[in-house]
Amino acid sequence: MSSLPTLFRAILTSLWAVIAPIAAKNPAKTALLIRIANHLNRTIQRFETLFARWQTNTLPKLRPNKPHPEKPHPEKPHPGRPHTAKTTPRLPRGPAWILRHVDHYNARGCASQLQHLLHAEDMAAFLAAVPRAARLLRPLAKSLGLHMPGDPPPPLPKPARPPKPAHLNAPSLNQPQTTALSPAPARIALPFGFSKAR
Repeated sequence: MSSLPTLFRAILTSLWAVIAPIAAKNPAKTALLIRIANHLNRTIQRFETLFARWQTNTLPKLRPNKPHPEKPHPEKPHPGRPHTAKTTPRLPRGPAWILRHVDHYNARGCASQLQHLLHAEDMAAFLAAVPRAARLLRPLAKSLGLHMPGDPPPPLPKPARPPKPAHLNAPSLNQPQTTALSPAPARIALPFGFSKAR
């Protein structure tokens, strides 16, 4: 049980070891891959913190949900000051989006190792006891195309559509082919008194 954070860190560190050379060789993806590295590092630290507090029984108690008061209307920006909103670029979304950007067999191997760790008995017990850990790992699992313990497996791919039927006017191999008959040779008219040789 105590080896879970060590294994989790080793797998995500190996994943970053695959991403780093790709970020160095492809400047167009460097910014995105650095954000992925920061995301992995934050996930490791939060997982280790939750696991340590769970073992020492120092997890903060969940507060009951309270109705949120109505938020006041945002103030309009001052006419003399331009309003610039600070936005942090979001990470991509969708199933297995990390593997789409890091198409490498070692990255898929790390995802397979994490899938095995997620469904280990010790990890399943920890995630069941600490729902916050399950909520933490769910986006990571989705980004690698994995499913969490207790979740239904991903749907099977849709079957391929059957080929369209051939056009009705297209010739069929089973139909007999007809050939045009050549016209009969014209008869030559002979002068009077001549007859064909017998």
